[in-house]
Parts: sequence; structure tokens; C-alpha cells
Amino acid sequence: MLTLDSKVIIPTFVSFSSIKENTFLLNTSTNTYFRLDAVGTRFWELITEGNSLRNVSRILEEEFEVEESQLEQDLFELITKMLENGLVQLI
Repeated sequence: MLTLDSKVIIPTFVSFSSIKENTFLLNTSTNTYFRLDAVGTRFWELITEGNSLRNVSRILEEEFEVEESQLEQDLFELITKMLENGLVQLI
């Protein structure tokens, strides 16, 4: 079950590249691309550092001055899409 205490990892078959404020992800097992905007790119950076979703949420809330409830909703939506596309895995 996905909660703020969840931790996600990036599977070895996912590659990524950042260009300016965007990050492009590629699931090499399905050849599916995914593009992240500036906020999504910051999220990606934070999970690649091994942060829990709770820590990611706290950091993003401070950096982007967004309401906690809206941020959590947006994070869960993004993570759900990433899970569905095999771009991250829960541990």
C-alpha cells in the first residue's frame, strides 16, 4: 500500500536524462518514455537520493510553497502513474 512512509526505488531497466527543467525516463523493458516537468524532476532527484516519500513531501512543500494536502495528492498521482509504467518499485 502506498503511503508517505513508503520508499521507492528505480529499477535497473529504467534510464533517465535531464535537459534543463525536464527529465525524460525510459523503461527499457517496454520502450515507454515518460517526461517530468520541473517539480517532477525535483521529485525524481529526491527519490534517487533514497528519500522516503514523507521526506520528499516535506522538501517539496518547502521548496515550492504548496499546500500539504495538494502536494500529497499530486505525489500519489505521480507515483501511481510511475508504478503503473514500471518506472519505480515500492520497497
